[in-house]
Amino acid sequence: MNTSSIRIIGGRNKSYRIVFRASPDLRPTSDRAKETLFSWLQFEIENKSCLDLFAGTGGLGLEALSRGAKHVTFVEKEKVLHLNILKNINRLGHKNNIEIIHNNAFKWLKTNKKAFDYIFLDPPFDKVEYTDLLSKIYESKIINDGGKVFLETNKHAKLKLSDSRKILKNKIIGDVRLMILQ
Repeated sequence: MNTSSIRIIGGRNKSYRIVFRASPDLRPTSDRAKETLFSWLQFEIENKSCLDLFAGTGGLGLEALSRGAKHVTFVEKEKVLHLNILKNINRLGHKNNIEIIHNNAFKWLKTNKKAFDYIFLDPPFDKVEYTDLLSKIYESKIINDGGKVFLETNKHAKLKLSDSRKILKNKIIGDVRLMILQ
């Protein structure tokens, strides 16, 4: 088994290594991108509810918990990744403030009844139509008033937002574009 790892870069679980089975379809958020995202959110994330949709390694949700998020829901369709997130949650002692769901993100969006303060979207590049994904997110009303969406895309991805949505932050790091939307 070929394994790889990423680390939690801040908060109470700083330096914890999240080990996972390497896969060509899995592209965890880089440390540099996480540093950018959580510097944008550093004074806002504490005691907030978060959704890590397309969770993959669970890195973004685990980082949010480490930095004081009140609750994180992880949604991941791949069984191996789902079990790996659960293993890391148990090791870190976050069992009481998480929910982990083994499901396709789009199917889950149709049945979910909860709303969140922050939504982390880091789907597999080139396998998701971002404009369609964002429309489904906003139509499902899963964002609390004042809530924000973090979106990580390929830097060349085309994105069309409705007039009622704003890009609050936008940065390109290497081949990746990071955005905070509201």
